[in-house]
Amino acid sequence: MTDLQPHVVLACDAQSNTGRVRENNEDSVLLWTRHDIALAVVADGMGGAVAGEEASRIAIQTIYQALLPAELQPSAPAHVVDPVVVGDKLKDVIAQANRAIVRQSDLNPHLRGMGTTVTSAFVHGTRAVIGHVGDSRAYLVQGDTGHIEQITVDHSFVEAMVLAGHITRAEAEDHPMRNILYRALGQSLDMDVDLYEVALDVGDRLILCSDGLTLHVHPEEIADVALEANSPESIAKRLIELANERGGQDNVSVVVIIVLAAEDNTGEQNSRVVMRGRQHTDSWSSGSASLAGLDPEQYSGDGRDPLS
Repeated sequence: MTDLQPHVVLACDAQSNTGRVRENNEDSVLLWTRHDIALAVVADGMGGAVAGEEASRIAIQTIYQALLPAELQPSAPAHVVDPVVVGDKLKDVIAQANRAIVRQSDLNPHLRGMGTTVTSAFVHGTRAVIGHVGDSRAYLVQGDTGHIEQITVDHSFVEAMVLAGHITRAEAEDHPMRNILYRALGQSLDMDVDLYEVALDVGDRLILCSDGLTLHVHPEEIADVALEANSPESIAKRLIELANERGGQDNVSVVVIIVLAAEDNTGEQNSRVVMRGRQHTDSWSSGSASLAGLDPEQYSGDGRDPLS
């Protein structure tokens, strides 16, 4: 990736919804943004109501506490926010989150078997690093062509069979093992994290989502919705609405990051942190959140929806 970047800002939003079938939300999302920097995480918990919620919460809390506020505050040296540097750190903190989940599972019988996916993105201007484990996804929608590319590869047995040529993509959609993962946080102490580097252009949309979205909404439809507006909030809401209109069989979480030319943006550029999940149902409310040991006054927002 080149070090020369256009002067851009990032318009971002995160939404999480229980869906129409589940009684609880095992997804958790994190979004931190400041001008041309964003950190986003989608975690889809597994293992039943309490266990899945706890696993996804631990994942985003660990990432939050490791990367914020010390490393991404305005006073941070320039090299600290380089995507390559943060990518290495992101890989480390996802592995740290995995170990924390395994430890809690060992210590608490009611949490045994819990796990979570993690798909995370650190974006600085027109450069992004994606850290990924599981079958939540990151997509790039090109603003000029409308083409959508799945950046991440699902760590599922069905995806492995597709890549090996044993079944077709169409057969995978209804395969009885489509939700079985061979890699997720909480399975074992040793775990690999996939890293991807992505170059972005002005107008591009980066979409992170749990499989509650992709269960009902095809990639081409995601691209169509993503290009309907320059409002990340309206895009995220519409994608979740589509999933729910088609059955809402699972929790669904969406993060939308849009790269805008600086002169095209008139929004607020203060630090903002948003966390959703765990206690959320059908509310679209946004807000800021803080975790134990962190000063909530460091961040802008309305103080609703704490995940702690």
